[in-house]
Amino acid sequence: MGDSVPDALPPELSPAPLLSVEELRRGLRHCGTGVKVFRGCRIFPPEQVSLGDFTQVDEGVWLLAGEGTIRIGRHVHLAFGSSVSGGGSCEIGDFAGIGAGVRLITGSEVADGSGLTNPTVPPDLRVVRRGAIRVGAHALVYTGAIVLPDVEIGEGAVVGAGCVVHRSLKPWAVYAGHPLIQVGVRPADRILELAKRLSCGRAGYMSDE
Repeated sequence: MGDSVPDALPPELSPAPLLSVEELRRGLRHCGTGVKVFRGCRIFPPEQVSLGDFTQVDEGVWLLAGEGTIRIGRHVHLAFGSSVSGGGSCEIGDFAGIGAGVRLITGSEVADGSGLTNPTVPPDLRVVRRGAIRVGAHALVYTGAIVLPDVEIGEGAVVGAGCVVHRSLKPWAVYAGHPLIQVGVRPADRILELAKRLSCGRAGYMSDE
């Protein structure tokens, strides 16, 4: 009796495949070097989304630009289940980290009685406020946090898991709790030194390609 060939593992038990560079560069507004985008994410409309060098977009991430643009810098990680939505604009700086299940909400319905709500209603009968979110370089937004429209998270700032960010945050400050309060300060010198070293090394790597 010959050796039997084992059945291939189902997708649920296998690493998610990556979108090809050709697919990304054909669809996206910009796709840098070394970008990893796992199949199973959703990026729409792709021509309004830019991904910088060495950025990684996990399976299950939703990037919905709507009427605005989404610009993601270099060495950014968007963990599984995170999303950008709301129809406004979003910018995420270099080396930032967006944790699992984070919601970056760039627009929302206005619930002041001035209009009907939800996208089943004709646009002239709705009132929607669309704004912008900016996440600074080196910032970290931990699991399950919600960031509301027209918020800027300063360079190197840290947002604790599950927080609701309804106001702009200072650079290199650490925030947590309900309501959101500053609980510490994050040292910047070593982080900026390492980022500079990596960027210089990557520049040499890319020039040799």
